[in-house]
Amino acid sequence: MSRMFGRFFTQKRGDVRKQRKTIEDFLNGGPASVSKIAEATKFETDLVVWNLMGMLRWGQVEVAGEDNHEMVYKMKEV
Repeated sequence: MSRMFGRFFTQKRGDVRKQRKTIEDFLNGGPASVSKIAEATKFETDLVVWNLMGMLRWGQVEVAGEDNHEMVYKMKEV
């Protein structure tokens, strides 16, 4: 387990749900990069990446492209 992300695995499930809901709400406004999501949500960049990886794993988000060498994510259409 990476030291960078290891601390996020000990969070309470409810906290993770709130984080992902906040990210989801922001992405419902359109695709965004990790740095834009972090700026808008006030979450640290590592936390945004960790949540996006989980959301990718569960099919909630997908990669929409790249902007200035940074991945851009969007909510996956159902």
